[in-house]
Order: sequence, then structure tokens, then C-alpha cells
Amino acid sequence: MVVQLGKRYKDESTEVEVLCIKPGDCDLNIDGRPMEELQPKVLPSAD
Repeated sequence: MVVQLGKRYKDESTEVEVLCIKPGDCDLNIDGRPMEELQPKVLPSAD
């Protein structure tokens, strides 16, 4: 898996969340389960 700088990854079972501070090719997993990349949160407009 290629991780990207500034992306967040989360394990649904344990609720562990990590922020990638160094990009590269590595395996992000917990107990053999791969971590899912989180989508950015949509912020309300500042109108």
C-alpha cells in the first residue's frame, strides 16, 4: 500500500486513527486488517 502525506487512515474495529507524516510504500494494518483511508470532512461554508 502506498500511503500519502497528510492522509488519515482508520481501523474500524479498534477505532485507531493515524495521520501519515511521511509518504511511502508500507503496510498499515492492525491484527492483519488493512486500515482504510478516510475521506476529508466537508466543512460548512463561511457565508
